[in-house]
Amino acid sequence: MSNVMMDDKERVREAVDLVELISDYIPVQAKGQEWVCVCPFHDDHKPSMCIVTHRERAFYKCFSCDESGDCFSFLQKFLNIGFVDALKMLAERTGIELTNRTPQDKDAQSKRDKLRKAVSWSMEQYKGALSNDEAVCSTLAERGINKESIETFSIGFAPEAWTFLADKLWNASDRIETASDAGLLKKKAGTNRVYDAFRNRIIFPIHDDTGNPIAFGGRRINEEDEPKYINSPETEIFHKSKTLYGFDLARRAMQTENKVIVVEGYTDVIACHQVGVKNVVATLGTSLTPQHAQKLSRMCEEVILVFDGDEAGQRAADRAVEIFFAKEIDVSICVLPEGKDPADVATDAESLREHFAAAVDAIAYKFTRIEAKLKNTDTISGRTKMVATFLDELIRLGIAKLPGIKKPLVHERIARLLKIPMEQVQSHLQARAQSSPPRRVHKVETPENAYKEEMPLLQEEERDDLPVVPVPRNRKLAECEFLSVLLYGPTQASAILRESD
Repeated sequence: MSNVMMDDKERVREAVDLVELISDYIPVQAKGQEWVCVCPFHDDHKPSMCIVTHRERAFYKCFSCDESGDCFSFLQKFLNIGFVDALKMLAERTGIELTNRTPQDKDAQSKRDKLRKAVSWSMEQYKGALSNDEAVCSTLAERGINKESIETFSIGFAPEAWTFLADKLWNASDRIETASDAGLLKKKAGTNRVYDAFRNRIIFPIHDDTGNPIAFGGRRINEEDEPKYINSPETEIFHKSKTLYGFDLARRAMQTENKVIVVEGYTDVIACHQVGVKNVVATLGTSLTPQHAQKLSRMCEEVILVFDGDEAGQRAADRAVEIFFAKEIDVSICVLPEGKDPADVATDAESLREHFAAAVDAIAYKFTRIEAKLKNTDTISGRTKMVATFLDELIRLGIAKLPGIKKPLVHERIARLLKIPMEQVQSHLQARAQSSPPRRVHKVETPENAYKEEMPLLQEEERDDLPVVPVPRNRKLAECEFLSVLLYGPTQASAILRESD
């Protein structure tokens, strides 16, 4: 690190309020002269991280995983960014102008800086175009988006012209190249001519966690245009799997309420904010990812996933439960009436919160889904099959890997749902897990491999085409009888076998 950068580092570090910085990402609480919080760098269940500011140099330290450092190391690890990015973010935060760096330092940051500038510049062009188009402003008003939201979310408009942005850059080849890298311009096949990627669309800027624009989503104005939405491609500053729309605006509310609500679209987030429900974020046209789950679990303890009531929404909810099930965060599913979305029901904060309050926890949701798929659940054998399917699904989702105290609490929830003692739930989960081991690659003894070691287990997604090892009928009967005893007692167990024969 150059001496110039070292000087910048010290000036920025002295200006940063470490408690304020960390509290932007994690709830903190005072404890004597110090501050404490849950450590975001390991599976923490109680405040293990201490923030010390009364020493010569402020620092944080986790007394569980030993993670420690200053403002730079916190941002680098929490946001998964490099030192130069962390330095620049903190310099902007504190209003400190960085000294000119070496050519090597500048080159390392140059491309990302150019991409950010290109996106920021384009956002201003789109905002200006919207302010000059009364018809589009009226369209937004008809769709329930008010002027305050247009300002808060920096909503803009991409005119129908093919070269609205390109014409402004025609004499700057380097900026055209950067705009193309950012997904703002496209090149016409077989030529050097470029045209705008977004045309005749309402523009929703997508911001990073600190509020800087990094990409766009464009919604069609004419309903006959396809597709309905166009999103920026992934770039060095924009990754869909890690980004949530509205996260920067929702962060404070998430911390205050210790809860986040995840919806499916830009306008859903905006509609919720307009009535005062601000702990709301949205995915960007993709399914929820483990990175999303990790990000949200650092911020709060409860997530409500909101989906449409149609079959596509139900499938999306199923996938989301798989992502969140074994995480530390509590998960509930809110399925809105078919054909409705949050923007439709967000007439006022109280009404919206009532809909969200009707969410069911992930355990009950999975049980209801399985119950709906199976028939004859009012018979002994039918109910036995349903419960077995339900518990097998929980095993598949990773119930055995639930962290800390969450596992017995989930067992207790299952027991209440099935109306059987928790000890029997635990016993049966253990029995079914042991009787359903992961499938292996079975070695066939041939001259070529007779002396080779058995192949290791494949990953889950690689097992789909492998043959299932048949389960002997007597073991199936034994499992059925065992489950019946758990549910109904020994006197009715024989009835199950008679029904299934």
